[in-house]
Amino acid sequence: MPQILIALAALAMVLAQPAAPLVQSVDLAVPVAPIHFRQSGGTQFVYELHITNFLQTEVSLVSVTAHNEGGQVLAHYDDVELRRRLTRPGLRNDHATPHVIGPGMRAIVHFWITLPPGADFARSATHTVALDVIRPAGTIRASAIGGRTNASLTVPEIDPPLRGGPWIAIYDPLLKGGHRTAIYTLDGRARIPGRFAIDFIALPHSGALPAVRAPDSNGFGADVLAVADGTITIAVDGVTDATPPPIALEQASGNHIAIDIGGGRFAIYEHLQMGSVGVKVGQRVTRGQVIARLGSSGSSSIGPHLHFHVADASSTLAAEGAPFVFRQFAEVGRFASLAALTSGEQWLPAASAATRRQERPNPVAVIHYP
Repeated sequence: MPQILIALAALAMVLAQPAAPLVQSVDLAVPVAPIHFRQSGGTQFVYELHITNFLQTEVSLVSVTAHNEGGQVLAHYDDVELRRRLTRPGLRNDHATPHVIGPGMRAIVHFWITLPPGADFARSATHTVALDVIRPAGTIRASAIGGRTNASLTVPEIDPPLRGGPWIAIYDPLLKGGHRTAIYTLDGRARIPGRFAIDFIALPHSGALPAVRAPDSNGFGADVLAVADGTITIAVDGVTDATPPPIALEQASGNHIAIDIGGGRFAIYEHLQMGSVGVKVGQRVTRGQVIARLGSSGSSSIGPHLHFHVADASSTLAAEGAPFVFRQFAEVGRFASLAALTSGEQWLPAASAATRRQERPNPVAVIHYP
C-alpha cells in the first residue's frame, strides 16, 4: 500500500506541473520551389524564404539555417551575412535594421547556395530560424522550424542570345534592388521576374567601363538571336533609344520580345534598338535566328545593353523568373565584383579560357560565345 501511495503522489506531482509556455514566433514559407543548376563547375541551389511576423510586437532575426532532407546544413546565416541576404518588401534597400520585423511585416532571405564539390542535389530544404520576440516585459529567445520545400531539377538548355564576344554577363544575386530582389505585384500576385536575369554589354577595348559612354557603346546594334526554336508571343517596337525620364512602368522594358520555347518557359529580351524588332506575334523562329538588335530603349541606366531572362509566363513583369543554362560558352575572365565593374576597374583576364557546357556564367564574368 505505501508503494501505491508513493506512486500516486509522484503522478499527482507530474500532473500538477504547468505546461511549458508557448511562444509564438513567425511564419515560414517558400513560394517558389528551389532550383539546381550548374555554374562554374559547381552546383547552385537557389530560392527565397519568406518570414512573416503575425504578432503585435517586433521580432529580431538572429540566424537562419537551411537543412537538406538528411539534416545536413546547406547554409547558415547570421549577423552581417544574414542582413546582407535580407530584403524587406515595402522598405528602402538601405534600411538600417532589416533583421527587425515589425508587426504584420515580412522579410525575405535570398538563398544562392554553392553546394560542396561532389555533393548530391538537395531534394528538399527545411529551415530553422532563431529569433528574439521583443515583448514589453522583456525579450524572449524563440525558434521556428518550417518552410519545407521540395526542389525542382528542370532547367532549360539554350543557345546564346548574342554572337561572339567578349561580353560581360552583368548580375549580382545579392544586390538589393537588383534583378534578383526586385518584386513586382501585378494581377494579384507578387513575383520576381528577373530572378535569373543577365544584362549583357560588350567588353570595352580598354578593359574597363568608362564613366561616360557613347550612345552607341556597349555593343549597340549587335544582332540579338533566338536562343531556341519557338513561337513569338510578344513583339514590341517603337520605344526610343535612350528613352528620356520619367519612364512609366509599362515602358520600362522598352522594345522587347518574348519567345515561347516550350515546357512552360519563355525567353524574354528587353531594351532592344528601336526599329530593329524583326518578328511578329505568332511567328515561328529557329535557334540562332536574328530577331532584333541590342539597344537602349526603356529603363536602361547602364546605357545600351541586352537584358535577357527566362520566365514561366509571357510577360516581362507578371511572371516568375526561371533559371537557364547555355549550351556552351568560354569564360575568358571576370571583374572582381559588380562594384569593380561600375567603378571603372580593369577586368581580370583568365590564364586560359575555360569552356563551359550546360552552365550559367559567373556574376560579371567575361564570356565568349562560339
